[in-house]
Amino acid sequence: MLRVVAAALALVAFQHPAAPWQPSFERVQPELFATPGGQASAWADADGDGDLDYFVAFRGRPNRFYRNDHGTFRDVAAEVGLADNLETRAVAWGDFDADGDPDLYIGFADPKVPAKVYRNDVNGTRFVDVAAAIGVNLRGVARQPAWVDYDGDGDLDLFAAFRDVANKLLRNDRGKFVDVTAASGIGDTRKTVSGVWWDFDLDGDLDLFVANQEGEANGLYRQNRGRFEDVAAAMGVAGIPRPAADGGVGPSVADFDLDGDLDLFVANYGPSALYRNEAGQGFTEVSKASGIDLNGHGVTSAWGDLNNDGRPELYVGNFIAGQPLYRDALFVNRGTTDGVWGFAEALPDVILKHDATHGVQFVDFDGDGRLDLSLTNNDPEGGGHPLLRNIATTLGRGFFVEVTDEAGHLTRAGSEVRVFQPRTRQLLASALVDAGSGYCSQNAVPSHLGVPATWAGRVDVEVTTVVQGQRRITSIKGVAPAAHTRRPLRVTP
Repeated sequence: MLRVVAAALALVAFQHPAAPWQPSFERVQPELFATPGGQASAWADADGDGDLDYFVAFRGRPNRFYRNDHGTFRDVAAEVGLADNLETRAVAWGDFDADGDPDLYIGFADPKVPAKVYRNDVNGTRFVDVAAAIGVNLRGVARQPAWVDYDGDGDLDLFAAFRDVANKLLRNDRGKFVDVTAASGIGDTRKTVSGVWWDFDLDGDLDLFVANQEGEANGLYRQNRGRFEDVAAAMGVAGIPRPAADGGVGPSVADFDLDGDLDLFVANYGPSALYRNEAGQGFTEVSKASGIDLNGHGVTSAWGDLNNDGRPELYVGNFIAGQPLYRDALFVNRGTTDGVWGFAEALPDVILKHDATHGVQFVDFDGDGRLDLSLTNNDPEGGGHPLLRNIATTLGRGFFVEVTDEAGHLTRAGSEVRVFQPRTRQLLASALVDAGSGYCSQNAVPSHLGVPATWAGRVDVEVTTVVQGQRRITSIKGVAPAAHTRRPLRVTP
């Protein structure tokens, strides 16, 4: 069990500058990204050229797939077979067939329309729907999907959440999928919106948190060798009692306080919640104590270290129908003051008119080591689906770690990455390999870590993978962050 002692935390406590750091962004190709109607969104290097491409799901118009060519984007959805013109609510990239390129799951709002699994053929130049052929027969009002290796056998299984039917878990058996929902006990029948997978209790297998709507309790499904038990109430994250109009919507996970375990934020209708992980033994709600006091219509949340100081910032996308500029929130992580971690709200002006209603992703699309921001707004009068380049000053150096299997494929969603000062257990930064993010989405991207300027030397990188009931730790000593800004450090446990 990883726990950083208080003395070590004090070494990396925030040093207040003369003027507090402020985020700053500029719009990228604003005409291209001006169209409203965007919902779920996700990033992956679909064509294998070393930069990240971008899929955006829409309502009211065909979906778009933006190919990234050295920082310039072009919509090629129609060319490659991804321009579905049905309201799309769920998007997840994952290499389900372990052939070295990411494939794409999409789910629809219409429960009569089956989900699709687009196999990536010919380096992102052609996508073919193989859902029926591989046994993915899912229908419902689609919400959160995730490609995860829940059983630790080396291939990606598929989880899918729904608003109108029970959530589903499909096991990947050599490229064919078998429905194991009933046997696993994971089929939550409440109105799930989003979910995220991680090993919250540090016991060697992936667990699942689901945010449920309409006054119902959230679910926290602790896994024990393929069986799942809902322990949300016992762990303190059920979110009830609450009115029927309130509910959980957008969860996200990060180690916001750098104590070594991963915490949980949930954007809610009603008061949103920040749950501090108490070493896997339970959670403590600390939102107001930390300066995050939101009570409204939170839809989406995402964590990202915007200034590379090792501490993640939090973006919360808010939405009420008919209010296209219902204000979002961006909380800057200010670190500790007298032992209490705190956040300060600092939404830049450029976002006030170009905000999110649903999709929020932090991503370094231009390879400069700083996290940029992509947003989607599905309100017809809203701000389009802007891509925003991070132009703020940094307080450290950003670099990237890519966690792969033995064949070099991205099948390790839910793995944990940590950065330490060499020869110590002083934690400088941490990240979770994406296993559910943004709004009903999943990326297939390298993990971003920020190393604060207070430590300018080499670092030790530690990757924890969750395989067959074990937490396997791989350590890479003496890593130079500057060498892995544009080319990620690849770690194969």
